[in-house]
Amino acid sequence: MLIMEIKGVPWIVRGQRSQEDIKEDAYLTTVEYQIYYAEVHNVTTKDGYILELHRISGGDRYPPKPGKRVVLLTHGLLGSSADWVILGPGLALGYLLSDQNYDVWLSNARGNRYSRNHISLNPENRDFWLFSFHEIGIYDLPSTIDYILDVTGQSSLFYCGHSQGSTTFWVLLSERPEYNSKIIMMQSFAPVAFMANPRSPIVQAFAQNLPAVEMMFATFGIYEFMPSSDWLRTSTQLLCSETSPVAYICKNSLFLVVGFDPKQMNSTILPQYLGHMPAGSSARQGFHYCQLAISDGFQQYDFGAIENFRRYHQLNPPDYKLYRAHVPTVIHYAANDWIVNVTDVDKLTSMLPNVHLKHLINFENFNHFDYVIAADVKRLLYDMTDRSYLNLIRLQDMLKPFSGIVNHFVRKR
Repeated sequence: MLIMEIKGVPWIVRGQRSQEDIKEDAYLTTVEYQIYYAEVHNVTTKDGYILELHRISGGDRYPPKPGKRVVLLTHGLLGSSADWVILGPGLALGYLLSDQNYDVWLSNARGNRYSRNHISLNPENRDFWLFSFHEIGIYDLPSTIDYILDVTGQSSLFYCGHSQGSTTFWVLLSERPEYNSKIIMMQSFAPVAFMANPRSPIVQAFAQNLPAVEMMFATFGIYEFMPSSDWLRTSTQLLCSETSPVAYICKNSLFLVVGFDPKQMNSTILPQYLGHMPAGSSARQGFHYCQLAISDGFQQYDFGAIENFRRYHQLNPPDYKLYRAHVPTVIHYAANDWIVNVTDVDKLTSMLPNVHLKHLINFENFNHFDYVIAADVKRLLYDMTDRSYLNLIRLQDMLKPFSGIVNHFVRKR
């Protein structure tokens, strides 16, 4: 088995490579017979950010070929494309969908370790970081979707977003509703839109003290939040390893943010996951989420009354238009998610016009990180993810001779 690293992301690939290029990784050895084809693509957004996309175009079971169903997986805040492959073949959603004959694309939002380039701005300077999840929604996603559809020759794709990957999707359809026609189905893991009721004491503390936090960041010139670095990756991997004497502190620190779930905590994978996460973001992304936590709304960035009036022609930031999101949607949520409260999920689903299924994950302690690293995530979530896509495909195939019926029952326009 050969393993290639794309800037630290492990992929099983076909081809001869020197020993220097091969990294042995224990968690991938369980399926030595499987080989996947990995590609790196770059796309430039309209505002100049250069994003790196990772693609799993096929494997031994279903080699790359034109005409495959296309799926785009988008990560959460501080995450990256690695989130979708870190568990390895047979477990990670990126590989599982490839095994079901999907052409799998993994995005990297501006500012993370794979997307730190711009046609003119330098990530060492403040101006590079003046974005929140709003810009990811209105610039990164449309550029990414258009690029993927152009490369694959498809007219639409399946979408799956974890946490911020869901937030940015609804930003996109709110501000650019023409993209409804380019998405076959949306699956939302831990759907962050309304977040007035977070249980995490860390999130609550940041939100309740947001003006002081913003002032502190500005005073010290901090515009990037939790950037990826060799020092951080090495230290977290050491501190959180199974043999570390302080491993319990590492795990409990994470649980204070995302919710306590020691049973699903994959202790073997955790150090590897923390080698890729945090992958970096802008401070403004975090500020924007804190604004949602204290506003009880889902609205654009609040710059203060004067700047709001200049930008929005009103004193308060405008709400996102969720009624424009007509894409068939499956919501996956958890009772023990300390960032996405069930009450906030209920509010979101009541405002989305085309929720096909609202799925409460059948494990009482499932938390915000479990969507990508839980020991049983395949059984609890990923198997259902693929079934939801396939059920819609079958419905569309059944109704294909009756396009008007498809529009009525599937799109509900």
